[in-house]
Amino acid sequence: MTFYCTNAHQMSNVCRHRQAIMLQGSGSTEHVVCPVHRWTYDPQGELIGAPHFAQKPCLALQRDALESWHGLLFKGPRSASADLDGMRLASALDFSGYKLDRVDIHECNYNWKTFIEVYLEDYHVGPFHPGLGNFVTCEDLSWQFGDWYSVQQVGITSLARPGSPTYARWHKAVLDYCGDDKPAQGAIWLTYYPNVMVEWYPHVLVVSTLVPVAVNKTRNVVEFYYPEDIVAFERAFVEAAQAAYMETAIEDDDIAERMDRGRLALMKEGRNEVGPYQSPYEDGMQHFHEFYRRILAPHI
Repeated sequence: MTFYCTNAHQMSNVCRHRQAIMLQGSGSTEHVVCPVHRWTYDPQGELIGAPHFAQKPCLALQRDALESWHGLLFKGPRSASADLDGMRLASALDFSGYKLDRVDIHECNYNWKTFIEVYLEDYHVGPFHPGLGNFVTCEDLSWQFGDWYSVQQVGITSLARPGSPTYARWHKAVLDYCGDDKPAQGAIWLTYYPNVMVEWYPHVLVVSTLVPVAVNKTRNVVEFYYPEDIVAFERAFVEAAQAAYMETAIEDDDIAERMDRGRLALMKEGRNEVGPYQSPYEDGMQHFHEFYRRILAPHI
């Protein structure tokens, strides 16, 4: 549960009486009431009601402070604001005025690091993504790197030649909504190491969080956000954006599965092969490899 007073905080959803889960689903509430015995807590987690107890027990829900970075909430040992400080494109990833529309759980049949490798190289966009490759222009790709992040920016085409029927809908949605006010870029892709991605597309923000499940299984939690007016009145825009996003995601799955199968085949033969990095298109992959080696070095 997340509550906002002066600052946002995360609060336990487990009742202090018999450890039952209290709230389910999504929504908002002024008080938290456990349905089992009607124990009631205020927004600070303090117990304010315990039926049939002569004296109210001195019990409260556990609270953890959350850190806000441009509207995204983080909890953990690190500071997102410090890790992402100095990122030039941060203002484009501001969630003010944006509303969550949908959360997708996308199951990937490959290692989480392979996902990041594919995400951080643009070398494959032209050959493998007919839809995305005719929406963005990677020829004007630019990178910025920090100790804990990489961010890439690519331009946008004229939107005159969509590369797939799905992207034709997305092109039309962007042109219809933007009119003569053409977007300044096609996409911004931030990777906050090791496993969080924040993406900008015209009037769209997407957050992806990777959850490793097994050596060859990864769960990707994908959150789609849009300006409030688009969520309320522009359903065709929302659906076109999500369909285009998922078309590209499925194509990326194909690449990543091929990579993992190839590496497994080499491992079974007792071989290890690595290829050269293409610069600038694969600069992000190289940066991730350097990051990962640096983080692992003290432990191996």
